[in-house]
Amino acid sequence: MRLIIYTGKGGVGKTSVAAATALRLARLGHRTLLMSTDAAHSVADSLEIPLSGSITKVEENLDAIEIDMLHELETRWKEIQKYISDFFMSQGMDGITSKEMAVLPGMELMSALFYIDDFYEHNAYDVVVMDTAPTGETLRLLSFPDVSEWYIDRTYGIVKNMIKVARFTVGKVMNTPLPSDELLKDLEVLTTRMRAVQKILMDPEITSVRLVVNPEKMVINETKRAFTYMCLYGLTVDCLIVNRLIPEGSNGYFKEKLEEQEKYMQIINESFNPLKVLKAYQLPVELVGMRSLEKLADMVFGDLDPIARFSTDKPMEIYSNDGMDIISLKLPFAMKDAVNLYMSGDNLLVEVGQYRRSIALPTTFARKEPSKAEFKGGRLLIMFRSDIDGKQRKSK
Repeated sequence: MRLIIYTGKGGVGKTSVAAATALRLARLGHRTLLMSTDAAHSVADSLEIPLSGSITKVEENLDAIEIDMLHELETRWKEIQKYISDFFMSQGMDGITSKEMAVLPGMELMSALFYIDDFYEHNAYDVVVMDTAPTGETLRLLSFPDVSEWYIDRTYGIVKNMIKVARFTVGKVMNTPLPSDELLKDLEVLTTRMRAVQKILMDPEITSVRLVVNPEKMVINETKRAFTYMCLYGLTVDCLIVNRLIPEGSNGYFKEKLEEQEKYMQIINESFNPLKVLKAYQLPVELVGMRSLEKLADMVFGDLDPIARFSTDKPMEIYSNDGMDIISLKLPFAMKDAVNLYMSGDNLLVEVGQYRRSIALPTTFARKEPSKAEFKGGRLLIMFRSDIDGKQRKSK
């Protein structure tokens, strides 16, 4: 299965490009699902077909779904919803309000990711095209497996033991419900599935992130940051799609805009090289409906099959060189001053701006400590040396 994720700044045309991609894939014979994870869904508008939280058949080889949190609560999160709802009711909240409060931050993210795991396990589709929210929300979605695993690993065991003790002590005299064994088992399953999803997202043979950008200064700058953060979380960006380009030879007002566009296209080509750049020019019609999406797909892909892997470059590599073990992280637009490194047990914490990733170090690194770090060719090289070697050098 292939997973193609579209993201970018709000308003750049992600939904149209994602829908056009899914349509082209389906008509090339690939079993395709178009999934929207944006709370402000617009895939249905783009396809001109009503969609819901259940999978809808659009045409041969093409299905679509818009993640609906209320539907997910009723089908995927029954045990968790029941506990949270019962807890709030025990505190005096009415039933309807308690059910609304049971929608916790992150549930919609996990639902979308678990769909991916389901489709992969059952080989349900050849390719899933994901239309996401603007960049910030997408980063929450794609970093969720890494972040959730870090917290769950550190808190789940403690919470489980506390609940066991509470059942034999305060649990016998308090009205507040305690989590059931079924709920705890569900949480264990969540952790296991998160690890499975993380493997899917970080496999460049399966998952490709495609950044949609317009030739505008603010959009280009946000796209650079998005590229950096995707690499931080081990996701492979395989191409850039420049959308809403003004065609060559335009006159009047568009002639001035064309000159500005050429300047920004030069910045895009220089900044993102050697990333593959695909282009889409302005369409004379509103981008809704199958015919418009077909034209957009023609412009973006031409004779290319969208399922292709335009890059399988791994953002993180581990290798040895000159007696040093090296972790190499691709961080193409990160400034040295914005990067911080921390050690926490057997984990290396890499912080870039407001985002942090916890990297579980291989067992071969157990007796080693970071020696130095440097930027080289758009990659952060973190070098480790053995404690024993360090002591030997000091003794000399």
